[in-house]
Amino acid sequence: MSDTLKQHIENVLEDNFAVMNGTRRRTEELESQGHRIVTGGPVGEDGWDIIDWRTNEILAAGDGGLDEYEAAGKRLDPENNWVHRDAILEEEDDSRVQTDGLPEGLAAAVEDWVLDGDPEEIAEYIGWPVGKVEEYQAEA
Repeated sequence: MSDTLKQHIENVLEDNFAVMNGTRRRTEELESQGHRIVTGGPVGEDGWDIIDWRTNEILAAGDGGLDEYEAAGKRLDPENNWVHRDAILEEEDDSRVQTDGLPEGLAAAVEDWVLDGDPEEIAEYIGWPVGKVEEYQAEA
């Protein structure tokens, strides 16, 4: 069981690393084509913001609801060159990693722990350097 569990942890880290690298490549590809990557959207009941993902600059914000948000987006991006970060993330494969020999529920619980857990604890358990675990846990 211990070897299976260690293998599953490594599989989860390696899968996450591959997905995140794909997301980074897609983001860089879109930026090289002249697109601006933005985040933001509705905040609370009527608030909203539009933020440059790369620089964290607030491009616009308001409290006039969805209509105001959409109008600001059209005004600031008339050429429709902005890509919302969520659209890139939706392209990611979000299926769970499954390792032979582990029940699906246990595999899912371990995956959640691996992606959000203490890198030092994970590194110690599987014998990887802490820095490698941190790198493989990272989000794009």
